[in-house]
Amino acid sequence: MGTVEMLILFLLKKKDLYGYEITSLIKELSGGNLIIPESTLYPTFYKLLDKGYISDREKKIGKRRIRVYYHLEQSGESRLNDLLEDYQTTTLGIERVLSCEMLEEVTDDEQ
Repeated sequence: MGTVEMLILFLLKKKDLYGYEITSLIKELSGGNLIIPESTLYPTFYKLLDKGYISDREKKIGKRRIRVYYHLEQSGESRLNDLLEDYQTTTLGIERVLSCEMLEEVTDDEQ
């Protein structure tokens, strides 16, 4: 499951954002539990751009700085829905396993 991909697409569904803004939001919204390093973030952006899930645009900030804003495309919304469905199914399965109180002992004859 592409967790970083899912988080990026989810945030971009809310509004167009730039890279540092996305990492800051993920850190803030997760209470500091999730920190996405640039070494993970930008390759994910490039993958999403190549697949047409997001687009980018440059915006001049001040005299010299340029910020790249990312935008969620319609195909990206479909991808997000697939990732969210996969996440929910996986989470439900994990919760079921972790809620197991006790396993019956397996004898050597049953193996």
